[in-house]
Amino acid sequence: MSRIPAPSSLQKQEKNKQVFENGAFSKPFAPSIQKAAPTIKRTVPAVQRAGIKRPGESQVALSEKKQRINIGVTVRRNVENSHNLAKVAGFSEKAKRAALQPIAESALMRGSMPAISVSKSKPKRPAWDLKGRIQDMEENFQSAQQINSTLNDQLIAYNQRILALEEANTLLHKDVEIKASQSEVASSQASNLEKQLREKTEDFEKKLKGKDDAIYKLKEKNSELSNELSTLRSDYENLQNTHQQETSSLKSSITCLICSKSGLQAELDATKLLVESLQEEIKQLTKMKSDTEFENKNLLKNVGNLESKLLAEESTRRKLHNVIQELKGNIRVFCRVRPPLPDEIKNGIQLANITTPDNKIIEINQMGDVGMNDSGKAQKKYEFSFDAVFPPSAFQQEVFEEISQLVQSAIDGYNVCIFAYGQTGSGKTYTMEGPENIIDFASSDYESHLGMIPRSVQKIFKCIQNLEPRGWKYRVEAFFLEIYNERIQDLLNSDSVSGNAKCEIIKSAGKGNDCLLSNVTTSTVSCAEEVYNLLKKARINRAVAATKCNEYSSRSHYVFQLKIYGENSLTDEKCEGILNLVDLAGSERVKDSGSAGDRLTEAKAINKSLSNLGKVIMSLSKKENHIPYRDSKLTHLLANSLGGNSKTLMFVNISPDNENLSETINSLRFATKVNQCNIGTAQKRVK
Repeated sequence: MSRIPAPSSLQKQEKNKQVFENGAFSKPFAPSIQKAAPTIKRTVPAVQRAGIKRPGESQVALSEKKQRINIGVTVRRNVENSHNLAKVAGFSEKAKRAALQPIAESALMRGSMPAISVSKSKPKRPAWDLKGRIQDMEENFQSAQQINSTLNDQLIAYNQRILALEEANTLLHKDVEIKASQSEVASSQASNLEKQLREKTEDFEKKLKGKDDAIYKLKEKNSELSNELSTLRSDYENLQNTHQQETSSLKSSITCLICSKSGLQAELDATKLLVESLQEEIKQLTKMKSDTEFENKNLLKNVGNLESKLLAEESTRRKLHNVIQELKGNIRVFCRVRPPLPDEIKNGIQLANITTPDNKIIEINQMGDVGMNDSGKAQKKYEFSFDAVFPPSAFQQEVFEEISQLVQSAIDGYNVCIFAYGQTGSGKTYTMEGPENIIDFASSDYESHLGMIPRSVQKIFKCIQNLEPRGWKYRVEAFFLEIYNERIQDLLNSDSVSGNAKCEIIKSAGKGNDCLLSNVTTSTVSCAEEVYNLLKKARINRAVAATKCNEYSSRSHYVFQLKIYGENSLTDEKCEGILNLVDLAGSERVKDSGSAGDRLTEAKAINKSLSNLGKVIMSLSKKENHIPYRDSKLTHLLANSLGGNSKTLMFVNISPDNENLSETINSLRFATKVNQCNIGTAQKRVK
């Protein structure tokens, strides 16, 4: 659709129309005239040349020529005005052509617009024929005026049509606005309807899906029921066939049974007779069984009584043995042979020829150079006798059973001393405490490996608990000492271990007197777990080092002491007992240990104290007046346990390694001397 000009544009078109009719033209439209009428442009030079009279040309011809030129100029100006009028009306060249072309075509079709006939070009007049030329120009001018008049009429008609079109356009715009508002309302209604339709569709789809699922389930259930029905039908048919077969077989069986009934009746009569005889026999066997069970019960009861008597007799034997040893006044000695370790077995060490014929004798066979036997070497045999000998297969519990009466004596008010002697690596620490890697003494994982110290603690507190109903109340004090390089150290005091606090014996131990020490931590304990915690702390602070004999060698004498104070509220009886448990340092000689530097100093101090221990024991066995207790801290600390009112027992631990055989023999010889030492009869300390 062509653009319709505004009313203001129409007013401008009317004004331009008046200008066109008055014949007034402005200069700015000259370029448009040049674009619109190029043919007229070509006539301008002719007008310029018209004022020149050519030779042989008459005056009349010249005037006619000028007249024709003026007519052409007038036509040219009219054309320019028509173009400028179209431009003033607001139409461009392209818009004017686009707007007027369909109108002109329709006018031509209707016959309302006369077609402008273009006369054929006349032959060119000669230059001297000015009259002819002017005549031609007049004809052209008249035709141009006719065209101009026709164009003006058409322009008026077009303007009127434009006004009508604008009115129609205004009505159409109003109609379009109404239709647009109606369209918006209809669109909103359509969107609402579409939304409702969508919701209804979704709801319908959900219901349809539910119905489809229900139909699918019903189909599946129908299929299952159909399969089940077919299975039941087949089962029914099979059962019917089986029933028929069984019915036929039963009929045949009934026939056979009827035939064999008479024979079975006879057998039944014979069986009844046999059953009666068997029942009589069963009665006799039942009576014999009850008599045998009664006899077995009596025998088991007798066995139980005999076993309890045996245990009581064994306990009595131990007590009597302890009484005999107490009356004899000798130091009791137990020998324990360490089993070979897994690493030793893996490395294939040579084991010494050590045998234990019974629980009191140990025999050692040593190869020598005198008295050649079949192997080319002499064989020496050593035999030693002690109060008890434990082979390598003995468990910790078996060993503790032999010393449990001594531990009980400490609760009863006696001084008890148990110490372990032997070379490094012979099992002294294992016997007294347990494995080196033990973490929790109360754990059941280590129960079978617990040494004499934790087992003695368990027994003491168990006995204290059992004696409470009888009116006994006990107070127990514990301390842990170490004798390192002839210096007493408190293992529960870090200052003492580092050498900042010095422990000294401030009261000499005499017969019947306790040994008192300075700067020693005494801990009151009420249960075994508290003692275990102290024991773990003491093990950490104890001096150990590697030697040629053992990678983890104890370089000091370790003393654990429990003081037990008892009082009976019913009888007003009081007692005091002391339990000393001592783990001595390794007894090997300096040349065998391969010690040097600090280890050599330690070894010399250890050997000196053990040598003084031997001198004390020899002096005691000879009943000498002067006993050199003060020559070493060890004998000074244990004076009451060795020569005072005490029950003393020594463990001598030996190694199975053949390389250590000489040290083993030296340890057994020393233990024999100790076993022969008489220190007098122990007496109960009652207040």
